[in-house]
Amino acid sequence: MDKRAGSTVPQFRCRVPTKLVEQLRGKRILLHLSRRTEPACIKIVTIGNDVAFSLETADETIAAARHADALEHLQRLFDLTSAAPTELSHRDMVALAGAVYHTYVWVHEENPGEPGRWAWHKGLSRAIYEGRIRDAPPATLKVDDGGAGLVIFGTGDLTEAINALPAGQYDGLEGRFGLLADWALIRHRVRLAPDQREHFLKLVAAASLDAAWQLRRNAEGDYRPDPMAQRFPPIESVAALKPKQTISGLFDRWWAEAKATGRSQSTHDAYKGAVERLVKHLGHDEAGRVTEADMIAFKDARLKVVSVKTLKDGDLPGIRSVFGWGVDNRKLTKNPAEAIKVKPEKKLRTRPKGFTDDEAAAIFAACLRYTRKPKEDARTAAAKKWGPLIAAYTGCRIAEALQLRQADVREESKHRVFDFNPEAGSIKSGAFRLVPVHQHLIDLGFLNFVDKSDDGPLFAKGSYKRVLDFVRTVVTDERVQPNHGWRHRLKTIARNLGLDHRVVDAIQGHAPRTAGEDYGDVSVTAMARVIAAIPPIAVDTAAHGRRSTSPSRKVQSPRSSRTQRDA
Repeated sequence: MDKRAGSTVPQFRCRVPTKLVEQLRGKRILLHLSRRTEPACIKIVTIGNDVAFSLETADETIAAARHADALEHLQRLFDLTSAAPTELSHRDMVALAGAVYHTYVWVHEENPGEPGRWAWHKGLSRAIYEGRIRDAPPATLKVDDGGAGLVIFGTGDLTEAINALPAGQYDGLEGRFGLLADWALIRHRVRLAPDQREHFLKLVAAASLDAAWQLRRNAEGDYRPDPMAQRFPPIESVAALKPKQTISGLFDRWWAEAKATGRSQSTHDAYKGAVERLVKHLGHDEAGRVTEADMIAFKDARLKVVSVKTLKDGDLPGIRSVFGWGVDNRKLTKNPAEAIKVKPEKKLRTRPKGFTDDEAAAIFAACLRYTRKPKEDARTAAAKKWGPLIAAYTGCRIAEALQLRQADVREESKHRVFDFNPEAGSIKSGAFRLVPVHQHLIDLGFLNFVDKSDDGPLFAKGSYKRVLDFVRTVVTDERVQPNHGWRHRLKTIARNLGLDHRVVDAIQGHAPRTAGEDYGDVSVTAMARVIAAIPPIAVDTAAHGRRSTSPSRKVQSPRSSRTQRDA
């Protein structure tokens, strides 16, 4: 909501989607934003590049409700504008016309006003319906036809004046009842086939006449049930109004099953993002309307802003999985995402995947001398300092390091270990793993930092991107990933040292390569030997105020000196 300068009355403002502006420009629509406990708020608005109007109340609660109703109605209009037309049966159209009847009565029966206002309203509608006059003011849920009626029919007997005009001369149905018809169709998410429009207008006209008769009786004090109301079939019986299968709904049902099978939260987040991007591109959320041409257009649009790899590895797996689940579970007849064929990029390798010794040393030095910025969350600063260091000596995914809790750094088998646990957040494998803490981290005061931390997460939620950006300021080479480079580096070091690859895989959370390798467990003791064999990263720590650590230096416990405790 917005407010004009000097006004206490909120304004509604909604931008029209760019691709729909030309189709909708100049179209007038009816908005019914009333509650029984409030004065009626019925707006007739014209669409341009946006839709804007006063919400007609200074009460923020009422204004917010009206704003929400208007936004929902417009979103339905935007969705319908690109939807395929629907053929309705005569019965279904009568049911939809009934929505006009019931809304007229709902809005006005508590306080219908004077009988005369309904006589004029009914008289003009009947004259148009029977083709006796050329035009009349549009019939809306507002009722103020006395002035127009006097001009057309004079002050004599209204019924006689109407009957004196020949029937069937004119066709003014669209002008009189078009707004009401559109309101009912948009309200119930139907884009009616054009050749059924005239028939539906006649049904809406008849329904509004019946409503006017009933409200005139109400105005005269007669509140007996209207037998005419019984002629309308229930709106729920309209086949076209049955809930459609949405893409987002498919995703929710896919995830309910995928979660039960152990898929990770990171998979959920990645797939959800892909589905949301597809829905935004399509401009609607109906799974059954998505064609192979739609998917190819989505691919072309995405490749204008992302790489082939991002599309292939980031968008397509989620979309294909969700639509594929829909096909497997008989919600859809085919998977339109299968139309997308993306050849992998032929990527030239011009450097190692992992950090070089110099890059690793530079990152370590930057982390160790990092100081918290003004107003920066202390746990964000801690993430920048310790996140890369943990990844360097465990080869973990940086997200796994940044979701560690204070209780996840504990003792096991006489070793201090990291407990990378799915209870703390996303673990790609879905399984916990215990990884011993490298002595260099202990020497640098990491355990002291943990011991002084509060219960709960050690680092700020959402610090992944901040750590990535921080490391990128140190290692600017775009050919190496600033967070994932540590995983590659650890594997390279382990191979150079001839360390047991099964133990290294267990440390990093990689699956065994054969069924035989999957037998037995990799113990903390076995991992500790491998971790201890990884040489400390030699760092020029002059700026940090301590000597370099070399592989030959004996590393002391952090509790052995006050200097180390304060690191």
